[in-house]
Amino acid sequence: MLFWLFIFALFFVNLFSEFLRYSDFMDAGEQDIKAVVLRSYVKQNKGLPYSVLYLKSENFSFYTTSRSKFKQNDYLNLTIHSVDVKFLDFISNKFYMPTSYVKIEPYKHSPTLRDSLISAINSQHQNAKISELYSALFLADSISKELRDDVTLLGVSHLVAISGYHLGVIFSLIFLLLTPILRPLYQKFCPWRDYKFDIFILAFVICVFYFLLLGFVPSFLRAFCMAVFGFFMLLRGIKILNFQTLSTCVGICIALFPSLLFNIGFYLSCMGVFYIFIYLKYFKDRFGFMAHSVFLNFYLFFVMQIPVLFFFPIISFAQFLVIPASYAFIIFYPASLVFHLAGFGSVFDDLLLKFLNFKAEFISVDIKFYEFLMFNALSILAIKFRLIAVILPIFGILKFALLV
Repeated sequence: MLFWLFIFALFFVNLFSEFLRYSDFMDAGEQDIKAVVLRSYVKQNKGLPYSVLYLKSENFSFYTTSRSKFKQNDYLNLTIHSVDVKFLDFISNKFYMPTSYVKIEPYKHSPTLRDSLISAINSQHQNAKISELYSALFLADSISKELRDDVTLLGVSHLVAISGYHLGVIFSLIFLLLTPILRPLYQKFCPWRDYKFDIFILAFVICVFYFLLLGFVPSFLRAFCMAVFGFFMLLRGIKILNFQTLSTCVGICIALFPSLLFNIGFYLSCMGVFYIFIYLKYFKDRFGFMAHSVFLNFYLFFVMQIPVLFFFPIISFAQFLVIPASYAFIIFYPASLVFHLAGFGSVFDDLLLKFLNFKAEFISVDIKFYEFLMFNALSILAIKFRLIAVILPIFGILKFALLV
């Protein structure tokens, strides 16, 4: 109880800090800022084209419009007008601001390590879409609307967005590479020391550096916090695969960063882990490892349909490709990283283009807000009732029946 009182107190302190930042922002009125274009796409109004831009400045991200065209990753000088911006929109980085483009011009900046790595990735690919994909896959770079639509239609958005799945692959790769080297050395020179513990520490150090390199990525933040907290509990001999671990990590993340309450990626990432725990709670002793690797994927695929469709209302039979893609990704992710480090990053380009260009019929599915709330309420009840855990994926199966 004391812990959760501390978490709530920390949350309100940080929320108040965000409100003070918002108040200063609104009081400043017209401001000259520098920003980078994260996303840019063209829309039309009465037959006239205009650009919708999602920009990131030093302190916040926002939407604006322009008659001029700009590319992703363009750096700009511009004047903003902070009018009619609500507090909740401000902390969720989902607000619109009018801008004056009188002073817009590209500005010079010193490239960061992340910028240099993105340039190195881009230099190994001729197709812009593939460059975007790898930059997002390795460095959480923003992707264009076209690529976003492709990965949403194919149901592989969670593979592109860096999350716990990627963290697990990174940890596994580090263990796979270092165990054959360190195990005989430790057995010969320091048999009293656990080499696995030291590999864990090294993996954490590498992931901390990677976390700082990526910047604020909500889904990866959740996974990283769970890994740190889980490692601490493991050292103390406490069971880590339980709902208390998840709720504690989610609580800490939201207390430190209140904006996560409004982040779709963070919510979907947490729900993915939640349903894994639901599956393990009721079915972990019923099947062997190989059967679990299949059944768990299908369970997650169907049970996540309602949460995903609420935010991304597109459904297609092509999304079933995500199941074999999840297995292939375990090999593809580290292999593509090694090929990029060796300068042969284009090895999979043709295959990836065929995959991304695969088109299938799809329909839009409207999930009402009350349906979304009811499904989340049922999900919580599934912690206590096995029958509900069995019923949950049926809702996802029924949505696919609409395609028939």
